[in-house]
Amino acid sequence: MVEKSFKKFTSDIKFTDDTYVIIGSGVGGLTTAVFLAKAGKKVVILEQHYTPGGFTHTFKRRKGLVWDVGVHYVGNMEEDSGLRRIFNYLSDNKLEWDSMGDPYDVAYIGDRKFEFVSGKENFRQKFHEYFPNDTIAIDKYLELLQKSIKKNLLYFAQKAFPTILSVVLGPLFRRIQSSISKKTTYEVLSSITDNQELIAALCAQCGNYGLSPKESSFASHCIVINHFMEGGYYPRGGANRIHETIIDNLESLGVQVYIKAKVEKILTKGRSVCGVMIDGQEYACKKVISNAGARNTFLRLLNNSLNIKKYLNFEKINPSTSHLCLYVGLSKSDKDLKLPKYNIWWYDDKDIDSILNDRNNLEKDTLSFAYISFPSAKDSLWSSEHPDQSTIQLIGRAWYSDFSKYEDKPWLNRGEEYDKIKEKFKLKGLALLKELYPQLEGQIIHAEVSTPVSTRKFSNYNRGEIYGITHAPERYQTRVLRPRTHIKGLYLTGQDITLVGVGGAMGSGVLTAATIIKWNMSKQFKEIAAKY
Repeated sequence: MVEKSFKKFTSDIKFTDDTYVIIGSGVGGLTTAVFLAKAGKKVVILEQHYTPGGFTHTFKRRKGLVWDVGVHYVGNMEEDSGLRRIFNYLSDNKLEWDSMGDPYDVAYIGDRKFEFVSGKENFRQKFHEYFPNDTIAIDKYLELLQKSIKKNLLYFAQKAFPTILSVVLGPLFRRIQSSISKKTTYEVLSSITDNQELIAALCAQCGNYGLSPKESSFASHCIVINHFMEGGYYPRGGANRIHETIIDNLESLGVQVYIKAKVEKILTKGRSVCGVMIDGQEYACKKVISNAGARNTFLRLLNNSLNIKKYLNFEKINPSTSHLCLYVGLSKSDKDLKLPKYNIWWYDDKDIDSILNDRNNLEKDTLSFAYISFPSAKDSLWSSEHPDQSTIQLIGRAWYSDFSKYEDKPWLNRGEEYDKIKEKFKLKGLALLKELYPQLEGQIIHAEVSTPVSTRKFSNYNRGEIYGITHAPERYQTRVLRPRTHIKGLYLTGQDITLVGVGGAMGSGVLTAATIIKWNMSKQFKEIAAKY
């Protein structure tokens, strides 16, 4: 597949007063752009990286080996699902998906193995088999998941309400949802069962939202688990196909995406947007949509004097987790090596809260937690484009404080001490992979590690976080994570105003576009339902 090239931003580019300038080309920004462009709005997208797509981009190393950096699987992508229809709309039917089949996730907890299969009744049957003495608790859990759907939908819908509706109905919708958002996942699950192994198994996929059961909001847990209840899917041709196909559609609509366009400041006059600053130069504009993350927007891009008290309090909301990632390249195909399509959640015992919050995990000689993904096995086009090769990724939790002293050192040259930390994680990761798959011995042709400061460099998240704002209960207690801000002409989009992941980011784009173009949105959804 031929790689797409993208235009660099140049100093002679100007914006008109009616142009919507979108900061960041992640899925949230791209989704917003498509809906706005289809509604006849002028849009331009600015991306600070050398490649667009946010966490949907990929990178290459020796012999053409390719890895994704953030899209490991997507749920709710079965044929005729609402999410699938919207992505068809965004990509003009160019984006295709491969099902991961069953199981799509496998959890190893201590000496037990749990398979996650698609479909609520299939899930129920599996977990009844795993825990025959806890069937009532499992049924109650599935009932809670089902009831959470409407509550979460109401919560997110009120974020796009105009001012009057927001004042009248917003508090009611938020109060309805607070029954699940203000409690932690562990609080809710421990109220229906005292079986700690069952709780661990039900929470094995918690890495998808970056927090352990005792830290995470049950609302976040419900959204993510419901998202994958019908199985996992992977973009055919690799994660980069998500942004490439959407950008192709945007270009056909007259929307330009510029790379190497790092916005340093959002400029204001009074309490209204008047421009952006790029490389020290000011560019006038009156409409800005930030897909750079809420913390970046309020705490770095805006003048702090414009952040009224409720926005300054926003600083107390923590960023999400950081991570280490081991990227492995192999000299045989995934078929020859008998590698699975499913992801692995590996815990060395059932106390996953202690495991995920072990601040000394870097010092230990073995891994107590790992998430393992096999991107080449998930992609049906991989074998034709990369014969006799395959790839693996292994992720572990990290804390930015352990890496902050290296943040100002040059990429690829951060010193011997930093390299030793990466090497130790690499060796631990490879040891676990060989334990699970002994056939990997002698087949590894590439292995490298990224850290939270790598994430900081390429994503511009200040603490190297990968999921934006924390998915703890306090996420749902703030009123500022919504498309419309207190600055006239400034809007937010991206995972922070909805939830983590490709689906969450796409949903944020829909909310932001709905906020801006109002009633025209219903017409576009009718078009999606009829055509896609």
